[in-house]
Amino acid sequence: MTSTLGRSTRHTPPEDGHLDPERFRILVGTAARLPAVTLAVVATIVVTTMVLANSDLAGIYAAIAGTWLALHQVTLTIDGTSLGVLPLLPTAVLVWLSARGAASAADAVMDYTGYQLEGPDAARITAATLAGPLTVTVVALVVMQDAAGVLPVASPNPAAALAWVTGLYLLAALLGIGSRLWRPLVLRYAVPEWLVLSVRPAARAVLGMFAVGGVLVVAGLLWSWTTLGDLLARGETWTGVLGLTVLSILYLPNLVIGASAVLAGSTAQFGQVRLSLFEASGGDLPALPILAAIPAGPAHALWPVLLAVPATVGALLGRFAAQRTLQAQADGAPVGSLDAARTVLAAAGFAGLVTAGITWAAGGPLGIFGVVGARWWLAGVLLFAWAGLLGLIVAQLLMWREGRLTAAVLREDYHEQTDDEQLDDDPIDDELREDDEAAERSDAAEDSDHDADPDSDSRTDETSEGVSAEDESGEDESGEDESREAVADAESEAESDTEGKGKGKKGAD
Repeated sequence: MTSTLGRSTRHTPPEDGHLDPERFRILVGTAARLPAVTLAVVATIVVTTMVLANSDLAGIYAAIAGTWLALHQVTLTIDGTSLGVLPLLPTAVLVWLSARGAASAADAVMDYTGYQLEGPDAARITAATLAGPLTVTVVALVVMQDAAGVLPVASPNPAAALAWVTGLYLLAALLGIGSRLWRPLVLRYAVPEWLVLSVRPAARAVLGMFAVGGVLVVAGLLWSWTTLGDLLARGETWTGVLGLTVLSILYLPNLVIGASAVLAGSTAQFGQVRLSLFEASGGDLPALPILAAIPAGPAHALWPVLLAVPATVGALLGRFAAQRTLQAQADGAPVGSLDAARTVLAAAGFAGLVTAGITWAAGGPLGIFGVVGARWWLAGVLLFAWAGLLGLIVAQLLMWREGRLTAAVLREDYHEQTDDEQLDDDPIDDELREDDEAAERSDAAEDSDHDADPDSDSRTDETSEGVSAEDESGEDESGEDESREAVADAESEAESDTEGKGKGKKGAD
């Protein structure tokens, strides 16, 4: 790549490992861009909300700091009530934006150097991705510590806060940089092909369960439409209704994740409310409109039929894993028949781990309701069981069928090849073929002689005409001889008759 002046824009990294100005600029942008934008948006929302609510602006800094911590799933304590069940939607958006920022930084470094991203650069990008959010988190903890003396808030646990922020942005850095480096890393460390093939089926299984869980939540809201309207009416003013609506949307992923855990066979608990496919006990719930989707109970007799959902997801996982394995075999990848089973088990394990982790993050303590959410460990184990068992059965059946089809094709090709060899070895056919070849060679020789001596045909014709003429003259001579012989015989008979008559006359005398 060259610039408009013809000079190369690629730069060789310094051998001493020091940062040059361009890469330092990339790292600073990665560290500061997302935290600055997030703080600006949070400050705007907090100020607007406090103004609309006619609230005192004295605690505005504590509100901004608390909102930053809540966005990163840090448990807050307000007026003695712990709030650990926090919306996952904004947290997921932050992780996605941070992953995009890390990927963009990796692309910028590779474009600048003209080489593949190396280990030191990847480590620097990861450190920059963590540096900005951790700095803001430390400042937020200090602000909350100061506000705890004058406002009804408690300072969060610093270790838990730093752990949450570190984990979230480390995950974002791994996703962003890994999207650019996973192929070279797989080749470098010789990762088994079946393990690489298991990632996409696992993601499809998790997303499939979440999709069906979302359908159940929407169906529950439609079924409880009247209750939903009553809860929204508690907002009284349009600002209150808008706030309840926005809060319900933010908590929607939490409810979807809980529904997917229940679909897998786990149990969800919300205070006195217990919900599974086999039981449903009613109780008091917070006045949040999105919670209208939770059925009051009792459990319907047809609810266990929904266990067909994780069974179907497991079967589809096995089908997809078998297809990926067969495609890899067709492409020449080093995979065997048992690799389909390994792919299914690895994919089921990944799906179970992801489901357990996200289900755990979706729950937490909530004041007088205690710990809210589904049993995350049970959800992970059950999804692993469904996906592993059904996936193994389907994958092995598909591999067995493909093996039989391949064997049948090979047998057919072998028989055709054997028949062709037998036809080639037939002696009668060889003799007929030799005779045909000899006849063709003689015809070719005659044609060549004819082309070489064109007067031979005329001589042959003259010779045949001479022979015909001699035959005709011979036939004429033979006819004349026969006629002369016939005349001679007639004359001799006449003479004998004359002599007989003379002798008769002498006897009469």
